[in-house]
Amino acid sequence: MSRMEAIETITKRGGCYAEEPRGTTNVLVVSSDGPPLGKDGYPTKSLRRAHELQQAGVSIEIILEEDFLVRLGEQNRDELPRLYTIVQLGRILDVSTSVIRGWIRAKLIRPMRIVKRLCFFDFRQVASARRLQHLTQSGVTPARIRQSLERLAAWIPSASPALAQLEVLERGGPVLVRLEDGRLAETNGQLHLDFEGRGGDSVHATPILRPREHSAEDWFNLGIATEESGNLEGAIEAYQQAMSFGDPQPEICFNLGNTYYAMGRNVEAAACFIRATEIDGDYVEAWNNLGNAMAEIGRHDQAIPAYKQALAIEPSYADAHYNLGETLALLHDVHGAARHWVAYLKQDPNSPWAHRVRTRLSELS
Repeated sequence: MSRMEAIETITKRGGCYAEEPRGTTNVLVVSSDGPPLGKDGYPTKSLRRAHELQQAGVSIEIILEEDFLVRLGEQNRDELPRLYTIVQLGRILDVSTSVIRGWIRAKLIRPMRIVKRLCFFDFRQVASARRLQHLTQSGVTPARIRQSLERLAAWIPSASPALAQLEVLERGGPVLVRLEDGRLAETNGQLHLDFEGRGGDSVHATPILRPREHSAEDWFNLGIATEESGNLEGAIEAYQQAMSFGDPQPEICFNLGNTYYAMGRNVEAAACFIRATEIDGDYVEAWNNLGNAMAEIGRHDQAIPAYKQALAIEPSYADAHYNLGETLALLHDVHGAARHWVAYLKQDPNSPWAHRVRTRLSELS
């Protein structure tokens, strides 16, 4: 629920929404959108106030958003926790998928489930990573965040996992890669100014790579960092260098395809996704992205089988259900589209796409 939807629901049930906790407040709901920390790195004002009221003897509960939805009857406890793909999370949190993949490589987040290279994550884990990274990038010290999280762990046990994520940030620090244009970039795409100009001891810099002086893996890693920095042409060059070693890994083909797709070069993207699926026939994300590329160039006859293959490998793959539904709708197969839209809503009921799907389904009824 959005805040406005929650307020409307509370009002309809006879309750009263308060902007901040006071002596007559019964419940404070803590959002699942990461640890409840303000921009200064301290627990939010509302949370601190609620804790003060509790200590003063006021009967005010502090509950999680998930428990709030269950109490309202908006969600069954059996449905929790829900798992999401990288694409779903990127859409919900407004974070690029390349950033999320960077968090995976840094071990800031870990998949709760992996099916044929398709990773599923808990929403709270990824939202927490986003919040912590925003705080550290805005200049809040890890020491302050740690102090706040330790306080939260005493108030809300669910805050404890964020401490482990903070340890990753503290231990690793920003890992920087020097790009072809001389700039330094973190693996999440954040660019840095290099005042020393030589990649001194203060950063973990990787020198510019030259053909055949480094391995396919070196070129692949440079491609990832370059792609995440927004330099897509540079990323393509690095991925192509990785491909030139022969017998490429399917991940290289997949990443190169994604980069071409981001640039609107859909024919080339489709060729890369086909190569990835030829190397690994169970690469479910590659099948889905192949469908996307084929649909973009108007080859719906080839997009549909690609989506269906992705769903044959993983029937609960929400993105493939949505994409297949959209493609069938374009071909005026509204009943076929509706089946996949309904299946999509079961997996991803809260995203902006879900609202669009509900609207289209209501138009059919």
